[in-house]
Amino acid sequence: MARMLRSIDEEVYVQYGMFALAGADLEEWSSPEGYHFVADVRMEAWDGEPPPPGGSWTPVDQATFVADSGVVHLSLMMEERGHDFLIGPPCFEYGMAMHFESLTQDGEPGEDTDEDEDTDAPEERWLLRFWPIRDVFDPLLHLPAAPYIMPAPEGDVPPSFSPELRPPPLRPRSVPVPVSAAQDWAAMRVDPSRRTFEEWLSAKEEKLRGKGVTIYEWLRARGVEIEDGTEVTPESVARPEDRPGRFADPLIDRYYARQEALELLPHHFSDDEPDEQEEQLREMSDAERIAEELNPENSRSFSMVYEGRGDMSPGISRRLWRWEDAIGGQPSSGDLTVDRQVHARDPHGRRIFVSGIVTVLRSERFTGRANHYVVRDAEPHEAARVLCAEATWQDR
Repeated sequence: MARMLRSIDEEVYVQYGMFALAGADLEEWSSPEGYHFVADVRMEAWDGEPPPPGGSWTPVDQATFVADSGVVHLSLMMEERGHDFLIGPPCFEYGMAMHFESLTQDGEPGEDTDEDEDTDAPEERWLLRFWPIRDVFDPLLHLPAAPYIMPAPEGDVPPSFSPELRPPPLRPRSVPVPVSAAQDWAAMRVDPSRRTFEEWLSAKEEKLRGKGVTIYEWLRARGVEIEDGTEVTPESVARPEDRPGRFADPLIDRYYARQEALELLPHHFSDDEPDEQEEQLREMSDAERIAEELNPENSRSFSMVYEGRGDMSPGISRRLWRWEDAIGGQPSSGDLTVDRQVHARDPHGRRIFVSGIVTVLRSERFTGRANHYVVRDAEPHEAARVLCAEATWQDR
């Protein structure tokens, strides 16, 4: 029997009755009734084709599509967009079942029938359900080799280089392509409940107890004005401007209250406009949530720099490189262990240049020259795709 892995509910403003799903090769779809309206949209990820929903849902469509990264979001007019949502592993074919329900009682959908009526009330409900069908990974499509980049010859350069000046094209080799089952992937494992504030508080108090420090002393050392014996809540440890209720979106509001209060985010939002703050927090909230869903066993995560070309979306696996201190040739930090290779040694600096295959959990920051990502060591089926692509595009 199919089971639901995760879901997300959001409220979006729809213009011209059109929806689209970014991250999937699907056509736009339209509302059967509304034109400009507010809609409640629920997206669900299942591990198999789900049964029909109960209630008054009306089936609208059922389709198949390919998701390159396994992360999708609603795309609307005027650059409006919904939350990022993890539906499963990358490079899989998916099924989607779409259902609709009208919430309007009188008058035409999308039009005000009473001047005093709450125009922000949702007028439609939509249910989108996704499930994986099969692995469709193809190194020619999903992990193509970057084209050669030629240095420009000195002197006058013609509009296009003549054939003799171009390097020969890289031709793929014929190699076996790995085929995985959806259940192999972390995205399809039972999604653990996100740690609540109470769970964080209990773990923090236990850790501080071993150091002989109370939670109140720890909070006061971080600038929180709180007296011993006061109930510790997200509101009590947050700055006034960071407390719940600041943002309309409940996901963002909860994230801001929990994460910002615990100093897990930089304090760089104060000079931004509220809409800009909300958009940044939406992206951070989604990134943190999906990173947890892509690492359900809480494997060791670490930061890596990436200056290359190609997709680095969450859930994508790649080979990355870094310099490490040489400690007997072993990983200096206990990570970057999958298909680990030593490419160069620096005897004077006692360093080695190594690579390994990792899976991206989320983007971390951009320093102006390179992107930094939070990653974990790749699992066997993830690494198999990278090794297949490397063998496919290896220079002859």
